[in-house]
Amino acid sequence: MKILDRYIIRQLIAPFIGSLSVVMFVLVMDFLLDILNLIISKGVPPWAVGELFVYNLAWMITLAVPMASLVASLMVYGRMAGDQEIVAMSSVGLPLQRLMAPGIFLMALLSIIMIFFNDSITPIANYKAKQMMVKIHRKKPMAAIQARVFIEDFPNMVLYTDKVDDRAGKLYGIKIFEKQRTGKPRTIIAPEGEVKYDPKSDAIKFTLFNGEIHEIDPESPDRYTKIKFSKQVINISDLGTKLGEQRLARRGDREMTGKMLKKNIQLNIHRIDSVKEEMSRIAGYSIDSIFNVRSYKGRPSARPVRRALLKERRTYGVLQKYLFTIRECTKRINKLRVELNKNYSLAFACIFFLLVSAPVGAWTRKGGLGVAVGLSFGFFLVYWAFLIGGEELADRGLVHPTIGIWSGNALMLIIAVLILIKLTYSIRVAPVEWIAGIFKKRKQ
Repeated sequence: MKILDRYIIRQLIAPFIGSLSVVMFVLVMDFLLDILNLIISKGVPPWAVGELFVYNLAWMITLAVPMASLVASLMVYGRMAGDQEIVAMSSVGLPLQRLMAPGIFLMALLSIIMIFFNDSITPIANYKAKQMMVKIHRKKPMAAIQARVFIEDFPNMVLYTDKVDDRAGKLYGIKIFEKQRTGKPRTIIAPEGEVKYDPKSDAIKFTLFNGEIHEIDPESPDRYTKIKFSKQVINISDLGTKLGEQRLARRGDREMTGKMLKKNIQLNIHRIDSVKEEMSRIAGYSIDSIFNVRSYKGRPSARPVRRALLKERRTYGVLQKYLFTIRECTKRINKLRVELNKNYSLAFACIFFLLVSAPVGAWTRKGGLGVAVGLSFGFFLVYWAFLIGGEELADRGLVHPTIGIWSGNALMLIIAVLILIKLTYSIRVAPVEWIAGIFKKRKQ
């Protein structure tokens, strides 16, 4: 049987490499269209764009490997079924499940590699890409500015512009929503302006022409100020944007390694526990105060009652604050668990895709690239819809993160089992017959 196992593994390797190359090519070409604009229109140095491209290869590999495993499995088992190899092996007592074993072994090894990749390498690469993108946007502010898009990359301000001239560094139809340190927000409107970066002072300078400043005092809304200007300069300094020197302290969920995600989950759990202990202590003290009989000497007064009411109101406010903290920490835990489960779910998708693609390939008896790509696109689209939908539901706390993220893999397993039952026992399985009917209608 070792010869048969080696044969199937060899058959899988070449289509997998070819499929991986094709999928990576599609993803890279789609991404290149975006980053080439940084060089051509925005004037970003090619070395910076090249570094950004290398960092973004990580998430492409994360998506491409499961997709390639799906295409390769459909091609190999579909070809074997079309060449009657599966029928010949079944006649000597080797069922399809036994022929799937070498593929499962190969995909298990691949999944182990992808667990390490998704858990350690991809988050670091995403973080580096985020750092580089922030540096590019601030070093070359025109790279961050897009027409008819609200830009929030600059501190304490939101920028909107109708038209952008990247070559000249000019903006048209400018609206700036700025929040000052005094707490008075103001809106600056100008028909045109320009933006430049000063490397000496490490500052971005917006120069606006023939515009207006509108300012409202939040404490006194009736106090409205309107100022017209012929030229207005806005400096955004102390950016710390010198390339190679800036370090971003805050990581997003997708920039955290598995170890970081687990640590943050535990920190939020400990915070919830400490808040619950404090709430229990406050509740216990409040209950004791109800049964604690106080005696007041002299004439009765309403002052103790007022004091008690004020104290209870303060206690209620503190409890509301603690409840808000628990809710926010719970949301944070859900999001962190979503990312942690996603790392493992995408890695193990290689195995689940083989489990579903081998029976489907044997069922369709088509091993061509076109059929494999078409079926793979359909399966991956359904899988991705379940992954995104599960992630959204888990983030909102409607389902457990494990259920939401692994639902796509579970669906692939269910489909694989149903098709295997049909092929093994030659019985009608309603969902499988329904899918077969759809394919027959499309062929006609």
